[in-house]
Amino acid sequence: MHWQLLMKKGNRCFEEQQWIKAELYYKSAYSQLEGLWLQDGEYESLLMAWICACQNLAILFETQGEYDRSIGYLVKAYQEAFHTSQNHIASDSLRSLAFGALGATLKKILHFADKYPTCEDCLTKLYRLQQTIECQADVVH
Repeated sequence: MHWQLLMKKGNRCFEEQQWIKAELYYKSAYSQLEGLWLQDGEYESLLMAWICACQNLAILFETQGEYDRSIGYLVKAYQEAFHTSQNHIASDSLRSLAFGALGATLKKILHFADKYPTCEDCLTKLYRLQQTIECQADVVH
């Protein structure tokens, strides 16, 4: 089954609160996208789709009260965006797209950190990182 159909089915199961099925569909899409990404890391839409799969899994686990699993997927999305934005072998357009995704993925992490107990040192580092990304975005534009 194609990853797009898996995501749609996962979304439908999520809406119907069929958590186990939603997780299976989202994880299948995640795995498929990860495999495609490893084969062709220059295909820009794969990066964004994979980040979306991470965010869907994060929301699913947050909804179920599995906060460690939830934040884990948010961090994975951020780390891949960061790695890709710093990859000098990647095309400029892919690096730019990944750089833009950094801000979006970090916002999700910060929102999560605001909702759930997080140590002050971690929060301070996250907000400094956000300021750095915003400054760099101003330089890029």
